[in-house]
Amino acid sequence: MRPCRHCAHESADHLSFCSQCGHRFAGTSPGLPALGSVGPRGLDRAYASAAFSRTLVATARGAGSTGRATVAGTPSGTGRTRTNGQPNARVQTDSSGRPVSRSRLRWAAGSIGYIYVFLRDKLDAGERRRRLIEERVGAEALLSGALNELALVVLREGVQHADLTGLLEAIGRAYARRESAAADMAASGTLQQAEAARLGAQEAAAETQWTASDRASRDADEILRATAADRNSASVRLARLKDERSRIAREKTNNDAGGDARAAQLAHEAVGLADEQRALDEQIERLDRQLADLRDSSAASRAAAAAARAKLEQAVAARRDAASAMATSIAGRQRDRADAEREAADLTDQLGRATNELRPPHGVLLSAYQNIDRLNETIADRSAQIAAIEQAQAHYDQRKLLTGVGLLTSMLIATAAALWAAFK
Repeated sequence: MRPCRHCAHESADHLSFCSQCGHRFAGTSPGLPALGSVGPRGLDRAYASAAFSRTLVATARGAGSTGRATVAGTPSGTGRTRTNGQPNARVQTDSSGRPVSRSRLRWAAGSIGYIYVFLRDKLDAGERRRRLIEERVGAEALLSGALNELALVVLREGVQHADLTGLLEAIGRAYARRESAAADMAASGTLQQAEAARLGAQEAAAETQWTASDRASRDADEILRATAADRNSASVRLARLKDERSRIAREKTNNDAGGDARAAQLAHEAVGLADEQRALDEQIERLDRQLADLRDSSAASRAAAAAARAKLEQAVAARRDAASAMATSIAGRQRDRADAEREAADLTDQLGRATNELRPPHGVLLSAYQNIDRLNETIADRSAQIAAIEQAQAHYDQRKLLTGVGLLTSMLIATAAALWAAFK
């Protein structure tokens, strides 16, 4: 706690002003630097300087007396005191040594001003607490890195200790599992590429075979459709030819007395139609045989195309399944490697903490020990300062603060009522 030389009220050490009267302290501690701006040795010097400055500020002027009365007014040879910068002014105190207010009006004004003091104190304390928490978090991160570096030094230099043997062997096994998982992952990648190339070639061959079979099937269907059309055309012509021969036969029967010329003509037409009908019958018979052969060929082509299509789909599915299986295998190897790395990191952290606790007497570890000790001191100092700030938050005059809030509220209500009455 720091006493004010104006009103003798004790305020928290981190404040640069009095929480009672609001006057700024004459000798303000410059505060501690940020953790990231200086090194561990610089932090030690900064802590020493800050602590020495606070000691100088809190030391009384008198050689043989201390306390509020001594800081509030230093006795002189004439028995008078110096208060608020004015000589020959005597402070009236009660039995507890606190100054007595001259009037209730002054105390009320001080209560209203105490609201500002309270708010400013809260803001300053919050800002300082946030900065201290950031510095403590940074020191904890540096401590974790220092412990990890200590473990790496132990592994690199081959430091041996009976209590560290189990951790060292576990770290060796974790590193071996990591290397094995990395090698398996590389082998799986190579195998995946070879399998993908083989299955890709099979898929390309199946696709080529299906394309050829499908083209042959389409050509057979086109020939079959053309032959069927010719057969239908020949059937239509044959039907017409038969109708024409029937007409000629009826006309020849009905025209027996029409003359020899007409009979000869009808006989000639009948012979020609008979020859044409014979040719059409032969053509239709030939087309029927072709249609049967083409239907068999088309069916065989469609069956071959369907088989090629099924083979292609099977090749595509096999390639997809193989790719999925290889991806799953590689993902498993990656998980194994990540687990091994995580286990190695955890074991390395445990090795660093165990080494810090055991402190094996090895020359290369001394600087790491000193760095860890400085960081632990920094964390402890920041935690103590945060606890002091939180403890100082409970040392406010609640009665004076509530009085000031009530008076300020009453003044605002009275001002609003006066303005309402004036502008009504």
